Amino acid sequence: LVVLGYGSAKKLGSVVGSVAVVGEKQLENIPTATFVDALQGQVAGLSILSGTGDPGAPSNAIRIRGVNSLNAGNTPLFILDGAPVSSTVFTTLNPNDIQNITVLKDAASVAVYGSRAANGVIVITSKRGAMGERPKVTVRANYGWSQMVEDNVEMMDSKQYIEFRDRIGSPVSDNIRDLVNKYGISTNWRDEMFNSSAPTYSIDASVRGGSENLNYYVSLNHFDEDGISKYSNMRRETLRAALNVKVNNWFRVGLQSNLGYTKYRSTSAAATPGGIDLNNPMVLARLALPYDSPYYYHFDENGNIIYGDKAQALHYSVNNPYTPEFNKSIWNRYRSRVTANVNMFEQITPIDGLIIRAQQAVDGYDARINWETYPYESFVTPMGDLIGNPKKPVGFMNTGANQQTFSRYYSFTYTNTAEYNFNINDQHNFTVLAGQESIISRENGFGAIVRGYTDKRTMLLTQGVTVTPSDLTQTIVNETFNSLFFKLNYDFSDRYFFEATYRRDGSSKFAPGHRWSNFFSVGGMWNAKKEAFLQPVEWLDELQARVSYGTTGNSSINNYLYFGSVKPYDEGYGDDQVSWGLSNPSNPDLTWETVKSFDAGLHFRVFNILSGEVDFYKKTTTDMLMSIPWSYTTGFSSGAGNIGSMTNTGVDVTLNADIIRTKDWYWGVRANFNYNKNEITELFNGRDFYTLASTGLRYQVGHSAGEYYAVRYLGVDPRDGKQMWLDKNDNVTKVYNEEQNSVMTGKSQYAPWNGGFGTNLRWKGLALQLDFVWAAKKYMMNNDAFFLNNAAQGLQVNQSTDMLDVWSKPGDVTMHPGPSETVQFDDRLIEDASFMRLKNLTLTYSLPKKWMEAAKLENVTLHFTGRNLWTVTNYSGYDPEPQTNMYQFAYPNTRQYELGVEVTF
Repeated sequence: LVVLGYGSAKKLGSVVGSVAVVGEKQLENIPTATFVDALQGQVAGLSILSGTGDPGAPSNAIRIRGVNSLNAGNTPLFILDGAPVSSTVFTTLNPNDIQNITVLKDAASVAVYGSRAANGVIVITSKRGAMGERPKVTVRANYGWSQMVEDNVEMMDSKQYIEFRDRIGSPVSDNIRDLVNKYGISTNWRDEMFNSSAPTYSIDASVRGGSENLNYYVSLNHFDEDGISKYSNMRRETLRAALNVKVNNWFRVGLQSNLGYTKYRSTSAAATPGGIDLNNPMVLARLALPYDSPYYYHFDENGNIIYGDKAQALHYSVNNPYTPEFNKSIWNRYRSRVTANVNMFEQITPIDGLIIRAQQAVDGYDARINWETYPYESFVTPMGDLIGNPKKPVGFMNTGANQQTFSRYYSFTYTNTAEYNFNINDQHNFTVLAGQESIISRENGFGAIVRGYTDKRTMLLTQGVTVTPSDLTQTIVNETFNSLFFKLNYDFSDRYFFEATYRRDGSSKFAPGHRWSNFFSVGGMWNAKKEAFLQPVEWLDELQARVSYGTTGNSSINNYLYFGSVKPYDEGYGDDQVSWGLSNPSNPDLTWETVKSFDAGLHFRVFNILSGEVDFYKKTTTDMLMSIPWSYTTGFSSGAGNIGSMTNTGVDVTLNADIIRTKDWYWGVRANFNYNKNEITELFNGRDFYTLASTGLRYQVGHSAGEYYAVRYLGVDPRDGKQMWLDKNDNVTKVYNEEQNSVMTGKSQYAPWNGGFGTNLRWKGLALQLDFVWAAKKYMMNNDAFFLNNAAQGLQVNQSTDMLDVWSKPGDVTMHPGPSETVQFDDRLIEDASFMRLKNLTLTYSLPKKWMEAAKLENVTLHFTGRNLWTVTNYSGYDPEPQTNMYQFAYPNTRQYELGVEVTF
């Protein structure tokens, strides 16, 4: 059975829409805090890319069948036990508490969700007990460790850097040369900044069972993970409970709840991702000079080097100091969050076939972020000391700062449905569903920054010195959805299926007169194997064909964009006088973005071995919600509006084969892929293109939304070392002109091809599972390379070993110009980030049943899990997986290992 939306669950073989189910075995014992990672590569058309390995800032780009919008949201709707939930559920829900996850991809399966389903729906069903089930207790304990994934960049060691400086005609001092040659100082700053065995451990326990008239499930989980950056970690506690009671033959009630507490710590790398500053550990690992030492040192009377304490400052590299454990010069970001998801239902069955159900749900969190920088001493090494750092460098005090941010969010969902099932002559089966839903969301928050602290023991907001109005923030957001929906299902003799859905949605995000919109879907499915003429075909086990068409809406925009607002302005005369002016222009016509979807699919199983699904789809987005650029003469740079359209056309393919199935042996293989072509078909005001400044991207009719727009780089002229580019007419030029010579490159940040494959092998109690994910023709602009392969930058910071091939004299054939040439943001930085990754390897062993019977246990299972164990890519940055147009010194993904035990009794 699969849960598709409102109403009763359905048999998978009777579903008209395109859906996929991921079971609990795929979700158990994940060595990360979020269950989303377990979905990677499991469902055709579902693209999930992990953006970071920072446990304090989990980031996943989740897309179902492409990108549907330019400026509005592209993340699917998440439903937990029948109620919508925010993205906070990613880290606050224990994956071991999930029974299964159903991915709804086409209009027939998602249209009943209407206004929020334009990007697809992911339905999460949590575990619960069964009525009459004997009590069962399960305890799990896991321990693991993490390290960085493969790094394709090799930074110069000290001797290589000295050779590089000699090559470009700017040698280091003789003192530095002696320091390296005599004492061998050559620091690998990547190893200094990243932990190669960051620990992770978790423990959880659950109890489930039931009696004749009730069932229950209770679980408790503790999860603790250290990041590979030495200044990041996460801790989570979750408590989940579910209770369902059969009061009598016609009345049932139930309650599901999830309470979570998470606490994170991260450095400025997470607070300001990719900041180009050596205080960012990801930057320091690349750019710090190799002949700097992480320890103070001096020389004894015999000239031997003596190492001392951990250095508080670097001697040769810029941007001191670098270690927060000494002087707290970088912002330390602490976040804590309490989350709650609670829903309860009351259900009556007044007559056979009629189910009336009321459900009330709340999803909320209370969050606090504390950013602190303590008063610290800046250390400056005297210029006369050119060889070693002194024990006590000269320093001066810097005052500290304290930023406190609080936010509270809650969303109430009230859903009421009536479902009636009946049949005529045991052949005509009908299900009619009518429902009403209201969602009321509220969010408020405030923050303050106070500066001027001189003692880290007095860091309260009230004990600072300076605060300005711009250091104070407050937000208030109110949002309301109201909906009516109807659904009809019909099947004839389990052969012909028909489904129709209608939903009317209203949203407070849009202007009066434009708040309500209608969405619908129709679909049919033919279970061909049930036909008499196919019954004798023994090799054909299943054959189903389906088709659907429908519309869904997207309202994933900021609130209050449709109406004009005013705010006070300081007149600037120093007399505390203010005036009022327009801060946001109004758009009284702002309304829904709509996605129209067509899907045609085929499901088959042959020889009782091979099964598969093939789906063709086309989605058209109209009235796109977008920030439209305006003339500055209006007083505003842009305003929200409904403009343009785009299409996503593609195919999903899923194949599964059960090659061996015996009592003791099982071997199965599986593979899926998605091809998606994204194309902008219309923009605003009749324009054919719109360039996004400082992004490397351009929206252009007939091209993908993520396509790069750049000048094409040819390399270096061996004769004079000058850089060469192509102009728009394919002529060679040595003059860089971004405005005149940029072209559409045909390279997109969104991979048109992605998928996964894997295998399961089992012999008695021993089982092996392998899962691979891949993406092809995915591109990223590698901003790191601008600094790592740049001779001019190399006068101050370290370089990659590729720069040993830098141009230095006439006749040198290379792609890297010398320091006299200014490196530009041309297409040399756009790298192929296609990859294939062994996402998961799990080896389990369940002890023999006879042992369990003797020990009066039900099951004992040992497991080893490896994540991101092997990656194949040509991308030269830290990691090819993030979904971003520009990669800039981000926290790399991690390779993880985990050992665990599960005991059930």
